[in-house]
Amino acid sequence: MGNKAREHTLKVQKTARFYTLEPRGKHQADLLALHGYRQLGKFFIEQLRALTELGIRVIAPEGLHRFYIEGYSGRVGASWMTKEDRLSDIDDYIAYLSQLYQSMELGKVPLHILGFSQGGPTACRWMASTEVPISSLILHSTVFPNDFDFEGQGERLRKVPCFAIFGDDDPFASDATIHEKMAWMKMKGIVPKLLRYEGGHSIHMGSILLVFNKLKD
Repeated sequence: MGNKAREHTLKVQKTARFYTLEPRGKHQADLLALHGYRQLGKFFIEQLRALTELGIRVIAPEGLHRFYIEGYSGRVGASWMTKEDRLSDIDDYIAYLSQLYQSMELGKVPLHILGFSQGGPTACRWMASTEVPISSLILHSTVFPNDFDFEGQGERLRKVPCFAIFGDDDPFASDATIHEKMAWMKMKGIVPKLLRYEGGHSIHMGSILLVFNKLKD
């Protein structure tokens, strides 16, 4: 029997892609919007175009892993990570988002974060890795990851307005699941404002606009 194969890692340079929508009128805020599994940044960002009317610049980075959604050709999607070598993928996307933050010179106006589906845990982990001021965290069709450091981030999170948005026909989140997840977050000391809408596992612009209206109050 031969020797067991040893696993190695090597840091390499990779070209990341991101998209922006400039605000209409005065630049009031930035929104870092992280897409879900199998989505592409260029299509995801178009669903958020209405925010530019509020003076919000939208920045949509794309996951570093792209793949054919079905078979070996056709539509392509992107992912932030999988279970395979997940810790390396997490480190990589945290470094990517931090570099994006610096290159875009964010922080000059209030910065909001939106994570849709798989983009939610991605947003939470990046936020926990940095000390940059966050004006709000919007978790759309998703919640904090199970391995999130609530104890270390608790004091900070209590100062950041947090919102959870869920459709009433989401195949990945039944009413019972949403109730369970909200109770879990409350147990961890985080009580997001819950918004529900009629629809499934997709961006709901009406709820997102409602969030920004609430932030004005």
